[in-house]
Amino acid sequence: MKEICLHGRFGQPVGEIAKKIGNYALEKGYHVQVFNSFAAFRTGFPTFAVIRIDQAEILDRSANEVTPDIVLVLDNSLFSAGNILKGIKSNGTVLALGLDKSVLGDKEGLEFIKLDSYFNDNPSDVGGNIINALKDIAVLA
Repeated sequence: MKEICLHGRFGQPVGEIAKKIGNYALEKGYHVQVFNSFAAFRTGFPTFAVIRIDQAEILDRSANEVTPDIVLVLDNSLFSAGNILKGIKSNGTVLALGLDKSVLGDKEGLEFIKLDSYFNDNPSDVGGNIINALKDIAVLA
């Protein structure tokens, strides 16, 4: 099972991107769970979504304790605002725009992928560009 956490700020399409990734995975025959964070939000407040993708049925039903394989960051200011890498697996992958691996600080063993090149051709298709990145790292076929 692959677990993906998307982090952004309220007003960014975190939930819509999570649903788009989930729908794409369903179309490819995967079992999928998508959890969007629910709370009283204000503009700019940190928000997240969790996606689980697997070839087999997913039995875990909680989004409270996640151990993501992949952390996808839509707002780079979140790296300094909180612990968005909490629970990431020791060999996990972080995807972000406009940053380099130095943003990970002293975290060892994590792979960092710059999303910049995925947005060159069609910068407005955020979900599609992220799906392409996930296909390139073999999360989605």
